Amino acid sequence: MSATDGLKPGVPTLHHLSLLEELAIEYKLEYNVVLYSRGAKDKRAPKELASVHPLGRAPTLVTAEGRVLIESLTITSYLLKTYDADGRFATEDWVREDTLRSFAGASLFPLASLEMLFDLAEKNTPWPFSFIMRRIKKGFDNFFSNAEFKKDLVYLEGELGDAEWFNGKSLGQADFVMNWPLDVIAIRGYADLEKEYPKLHAWRLRVYERPAWKHALAKGNEYDLEMLG
Repeated sequence: MSATDGLKPGVPTLHHLSLLEELAIEYKLEYNVVLYSRGAKDKRAPKELASVHPLGRAPTLVTAEGRVLIESLTITSYLLKTYDADGRFATEDWVREDTLRSFAGASLFPLASLEMLFDLAEKNTPWPFSFIMRRIKKGFDNFFSNAEFKKDLVYLEGELGDAEWFNGKSLGQADFVMNWPLDVIAIRGYADLEKEYPKLHAWRLRVYERPAWKHALAKGNEYDLEMLG
């Protein structure tokens, strides 16, 4: 594994790294990790990433053949289709899995990202304009995001039901792409999963207890989702 020395905990998308670790445990998959520091002020990806892909964003996966992949669904789909030879993370209902993974990337994550952007704008706006930003965010939360978070999380709580995983008895792609937005929501306090959505809270705890997650946490230079706000 190659990594940059002296990095502070960042906000790596550990669902990709934990999937790699799951595959490493099941299939002895080997891979390298390169860590980059975000900008100290703007929290954006460093310019060095532009040498890997023109968009200069993370996460980026470089395959064994040298192909550069971006976007969570593409990366997780590639890893599972290429390396899950025995179908240990396969689904029995591809329509449901496709719905859930698309929901995570196209609905839940953009909402959580918008909240983080408001947090960042408020923190980096000087007084007295920061007070104005705080009022704008409060209005946005009351008018839109609080209700959307509730609707989305009630839906996911119902979809998970009494199963251990969104995929059912075993982990699947929906689980790998769902934990990033749910972690953002829980850790940054956009909703109280433990109190209001106990099944989603228990699901997160199960993710954290997996050896693959713990290995990914060590390789990914810890996990700090509060650094933006």
